[in-house]
Amino acid sequence: MHHVFEDELQKIRIRDRLSPKEARVLLRTIRHGEQKDEVLAYAETLVVEADFLSPYSLRALVRADITEAEAAREIKKNKAFCNRLAGLLPSILRLFGSRDNLTGICSMIDDCHHDYQVTTISPRKDRQTRETRERLARAVKASLSAAKALEEAKRFLDIEFDRFGEAYRHPEDRPRRLEELIDELRMCSGVGEIVNAIVDVAPQGPFKSLFLSGNDARTTVVEYAYHMCTMWDGPKLLTTPGSQFADLCSFLFEAVSGHAEESLSGAINRYARSDERKHWDREGEEEDDEHDNFVSQKRKMRASQRELQLYKAVARYPGLSQMAKTLLILRLNGEADRYQATQSAYGPNQVYLEQLNSDQVEAMFTKAIQSWRPDKRDELFEFLESGFPNMAALDVKVGKTRRAARKSGN
Repeated sequence: MHHVFEDELQKIRIRDRLSPKEARVLLRTIRHGEQKDEVLAYAETLVVEADFLSPYSLRALVRADITEAEAAREIKKNKAFCNRLAGLLPSILRLFGSRDNLTGICSMIDDCHHDYQVTTISPRKDRQTRETRERLARAVKASLSAAKALEEAKRFLDIEFDRFGEAYRHPEDRPRRLEELIDELRMCSGVGEIVNAIVDVAPQGPFKSLFLSGNDARTTVVEYAYHMCTMWDGPKLLTTPGSQFADLCSFLFEAVSGHAEESLSGAINRYARSDERKHWDREGEEEDDEHDNFVSQKRKMRASQRELQLYKAVARYPGLSQMAKTLLILRLNGEADRYQATQSAYGPNQVYLEQLNSDQVEAMFTKAIQSWRPDKRDELFEFLESGFPNMAALDVKVGKTRRAARKSGN
């Protein structure tokens, strides 16, 4: 099965036209690479043109997590996207000053296509916010109700909970008492209150903080265009109609949606004023030199600063229970301690695996697995001694086993 190599990428960068076949090979290389040839070969026995599937869907098909009919529907959509990309990619590339990372640009276009499809079927943001609040309120109520019910029945359950827990858990696991479960349910209710507060007070907004997806598909396209421009010397973001940035957004929108000559001026204006754009620009300004021996400490300190900023805002949220307030104090103290410890760390540091010698690598992994149960450590050692079994082969085996079981009626 053919894949694109570096000399072919160079030709694509300067070409005025791209055939659908070439675009297909380019997407196949980006999505699957040579290591997926075994998986693709098996997938082709299930559906034709399986290489049009996304990596997630390809694995799901091979493992029999989705049906052949579901895979065929995605193939049809992705095939149409590939044909559009063949016609539009040369025009898109001409807008970038840096075209060396063609696979990076095409990967982002492919990701944009995926996210566009998700946003077009997502509920409105106000509906998602409301439903998120309702789910969290139910979780808080259910946690408190379960804790209360267990507390009231504790004298009937306590002894048998311990005995059945001992039979249920692995002998190496620490015994768990019913009292701990009750306490954790109460803690869970406090966490639910905190997450509900994040919906209102998160500096990045609930959709970034809670990984929700909005339904503004056009702004999603503009956001991808802006990210690509900042990474590969693309046109500057201008809200003026007819700008090169507006052209890029239109090309990208046509590639992912199939709608040609659409104006995205409204979405461009919304994104230009958005918190998402400001956050992306801040992250770009804070980008670290990867050769800095303190890069890991700097990233940890910034992460702690973001957590401190968020949870200080949450702590001022009205109506929190005593449990939620206690959890916030503990979390803030923990983050402050982590920040101070990281700031005081000695250096310079070895931050990449290739900087470590074999003894250091061995010590690192030994420390990582020393808390594992003996049988889990044995499984890891057997896995390493087997020469890292091919996960693709394991997926194929799982899929064949499941299909055989279904065929026999089991």
